[in-house]
Amino acid sequence: MTPAPDPTSVLSRSAARTAGTALAAVALGAVAWWLLRLGAHDATLVRWECFAGTCATDDFAGAAPVLGALALLAAGAAAVPLTRRATPGLAVVLGAGALLAGWSAAVTDGLTTEQAVRRNVLIAALVLALGLVAALWGGVRVLRGAGLLARLGGRTGAWARVRDYESGSGLVVGATVHFDDARGVRHAVRTRVPREAFRHPPRAYYDPERPDDAGRLVVVVPAPPLTAAGRAAREQAVRVLVPLPEDDLPGGGPAGPGRTGTSGRSGSSAGRPGASSSAGARGGGTVVDALERLQALRAAGALSEEEYAAAKARVLAD
Repeated sequence: MTPAPDPTSVLSRSAARTAGTALAAVALGAVAWWLLRLGAHDATLVRWECFAGTCATDDFAGAAPVLGALALLAAGAAAVPLTRRATPGLAVVLGAGALLAGWSAAVTDGLTTEQAVRRNVLIAALVLALGLVAALWGGVRVLRGAGLLARLGGRTGAWARVRDYESGSGLVVGATVHFDDARGVRHAVRTRVPREAFRHPPRAYYDPERPDDAGRLVVVVPAPPLTAAGRAAREQAVRVLVPLPEDDLPGGGPAGPGRTGTSGRSGSSAGRPGASSSAGARGGGTVVDALERLQALRAAGALSEEEYAAAKARVLAD
């Protein structure tokens, strides 16, 4: 039997792929900058031949703006998983900045005059300013979503799993966050989490002095891997790092939006804001706990009557 992959190595490979994606985005962005700047700089040198309403040129600088725009789109597509909301603003800043640099260099080299490019420069400068505002706004959202602001605030990060979702249609909902602190102690804290945590494993940034403080707990969802296989591997690695009692039960997956969660025991601390459970949450609990979880799974529609009967018989047999 092939041994299960080490979750730490899986997550490390995921980080390496993310770094590779970032390098690809930067390389494409550099190509886009060079092409757009070249097209703006050499615009007056390109000789066009027109016939029957169609113009063409064999000068590479004539095609540079179109190629630069395509490279800029490719760079944005590669950067989206990393820069997210900041991507449009960054693309606009890169494109407008390249054009301004090209026109400025053309004036300096005597290829054109300031009067000839003044209108273009004013439009590009306005677009650049708007793009910069959008990039800064998106950048703050990205930094917050990546947990950087939480780390700067002295919080420690750990992979987490969320259960017991509340019904709702907002971008954030109430849920119980399960994570292990640096000492290996399990905590279950009731707080608000991004709805995106329904689909991708989140990270919990907690106060090392008060891991159970819901007010200081920050839950973010890192950028998921680009491939389905990478996303599945990360999810499985987090399940290994943060096991929950229902993992061994039929249908023991994450509760979906608007569904009753499956990890909280009736009346337990997992359902109260700011409550915490110790490392004993790793275990399977008592027979009564297991039966209550099975009942919750059946009520949520995760188990059919046949699956529920078989799982109940197995629990009672144990």
